[in-house]
Amino acid sequence: MSPADPPAPEAVDAALDSLLKVEPSKLAAKLKEMKAQAESLAKQSQEVKKQAEGVEAQVKAATAQLDAIQAAIQAVAKSLQPAPVEAPTVPMAPAAAAPAAAPAPKMEAKAMAPAAGAPTPAGPVTNFEQHIKPIIQARCSRCHNDEQKKSGLSLASFNTAMEGGSSGKVIVAGQPDGSRLFRLVSGAEQPNMPPSGGPLDAEQLKLIKQWIEQGALANAESKPVKAAAADMKAEQPGFVAATFRDGPPPMPEKALPAVAKGGVRGLAARAVAVSPRAPLMAVGGDKQIVLYDAEKYQPLGALPFPEGEVFALTFSLNGELLLAGGGHAGKAGLVVTWDVRKGERAGTYGEEFDTVLAADVSPDHTLIAEGGPNKVVKVFSTKDGKVLYKLDVHTDWVQAVKFTPDGELLATADRAGGLYLWQAANGRPVETLRGHTGAIYSLAYTSDSNTLASAGADGTVQFWDTWKYKKISQIAAHAGAALSVDFGADGQLVTTGADQLAKRWDKAGKCVSTYEKLPDWGYRACFGPKEGIVLAGTWTGAIEVFKSDSGEKLATLSTAPAS
Repeated sequence: MSPADPPAPEAVDAALDSLLKVEPSKLAAKLKEMKAQAESLAKQSQEVKKQAEGVEAQVKAATAQLDAIQAAIQAVAKSLQPAPVEAPTVPMAPAAAAPAAAPAPKMEAKAMAPAAGAPTPAGPVTNFEQHIKPIIQARCSRCHNDEQKKSGLSLASFNTAMEGGSSGKVIVAGQPDGSRLFRLVSGAEQPNMPPSGGPLDAEQLKLIKQWIEQGALANAESKPVKAAAADMKAEQPGFVAATFRDGPPPMPEKALPAVAKGGVRGLAARAVAVSPRAPLMAVGGDKQIVLYDAEKYQPLGALPFPEGEVFALTFSLNGELLLAGGGHAGKAGLVVTWDVRKGERAGTYGEEFDTVLAADVSPDHTLIAEGGPNKVVKVFSTKDGKVLYKLDVHTDWVQAVKFTPDGELLATADRAGGLYLWQAANGRPVETLRGHTGAIYSLAYTSDSNTLASAGADGTVQFWDTWKYKKISQIAAHAGAALSVDFGADGQLVTTGADQLAKRWDKAGKCVSTYEKLPDWGYRACFGPKEGIVLAGTWTGAIEVFKSDSGEKLATLSTAPAS
C-alpha cells in the first residue's frame, strides 16, 4: 500500500486554532479522533519502513549481481585483449568463473576451437585483429599503409597483408620460417625491419611467430588452415639477400686473356664500374672489357666482347657477377654476364636490333633489366633466359635502368625526361616521377635503397624518396648536362658533366670538391673501391683517378691501354 500524504505545517496550525474555539466535550472527542489517526499513521509508517528495507535489500542484491557480471566480463575481455605494444605477452586463459549469483557469459565453443589438424593454441587463438594489428599500427603502419605502400606492401588490414607486396606474398600460414614478414622482422633476412626505432622485442616476435604457426587467422572466429607444401613453395619471396661468400674477395682466380691491342683509341669511357667488395675496376673498351687492379692501376687482362661497343657496365651487389650491355648501333644488341672469379661468361640475354644502352642485374642475380633505342625495357629471368615482362611506356630512348639494393624496385629513365618506378618482381607500375626538363642519363641509389638520384640534361641532379615516391630536393650540379651520378657508402655523391668537371657533394647537397678539369665531357663518375678515391671517365677515353679530399691526381687509365 501507499502511505498517506502528510499534512502541510500551515494546515496543522489552522486546525489547532480551530480546536481552541471548540467546547471541551467536543475537543475531547476531536482529540480522541486525532489520536486514532496518529496511531493509524504510525502503523502505516512501520509498514512503509519494512517495504523500504525490502527494497534496499533488493538493491544491494542487484548491485552485487551487477558487480559480479562486470567482473566476469572484464576477466574474459582481458584474456582476449592484446598485450601492450611495448612488451606484448602471449594471452593467458580466461579468469575464474564469476559468483553463482551472476555467472559469466560463456563464449561459444565454435568461436574458440581450432580447425581439425591445426595446432592447439595454449589459450585464446592468436589472430590478426586482436593481437598482430596493434604491433603493426605502432611499428609498421607509417610505411606500409593503404596510401603509402612501401615495396608495394600494405599491412593496414588482414587481406592486404596476406596479399603481399612487390616481391610476392610475405606470409605463409603455418610456416614462420617460410614467411618473409617474419624473416625480416626477426633479422633472418636483410634488410632489417622496421628500418628505424630499433627491432621488435622478443615478446613481439614470439606473438607474430605464434600467429603464423596457428594458421595466420584474421580473427577469433577464423579457422586455421595450414599451407600445403606446393603452396609454400609458390609463396616463397621473389627476392632474398645476395649471397656473400666468406674468404677472399671476388677477384679473377685464373689468368685472363691479354688486353687486345690495336683497338679504337679514345673510345668514350662511358662504361666504368667498380667492384663493391674487391680492388677491381672494369672499363668498357672496343670489343672487350678491360679489368684493372684498383690498387696498382694496372691492367689484369680483358673479357672479350666481340658483339661490339660496351655502353653499360656494372658489378652485382655482392661483386660476384659483372654485367655488360652494348652491341652495334642500328644492328644488334645484347647483355652479357661474367662470373668474376672464373672469368667466364655466365649468361647472355636479348637479341635486339639495336645496341643496349642501359642494363642492370638484381641483387639476388635472378633478374636482368635492359633498355635502349627501341624505347622498351625488357626484364629477363636468369634461370632460363626468358623475358618475364616488358615495360613500354617510354617515349624515347631508354638510357638508364637501376634496381634498388634491396631488390624491391626498378627505376627506368629515358631521353625525353621520363622517369618511372616499377615493382621489380612483376613490372607493376609504382609511380611516375616528374621533375627533369630534358634527357636523363644516369641513376643511383643510396645503400639503404631509400633515396634515388637522377642526373639529367638540364644540369640538375634530383633526389627522390623511394618510400613516399616524391622529389625531396635537387642541386644545380653542372653548367650543361649532368651526365653521371654515383653514391658512396657514406651517402656522399660524385657527379660529372658536359662542363668537363667532376664534383663531390656531401649528404646535404653541398659541393665539397671540384676536381681538375677533364680533357672533355665527363661521362662517368664513381667512387673507387677503397675510401678516398674518385674516378671520372671522359669522352676521350681517359679515366682520371683523384684523391677525393685533396683532388690530387693519382693515375690516368684508358679504354684502350697501350694500344
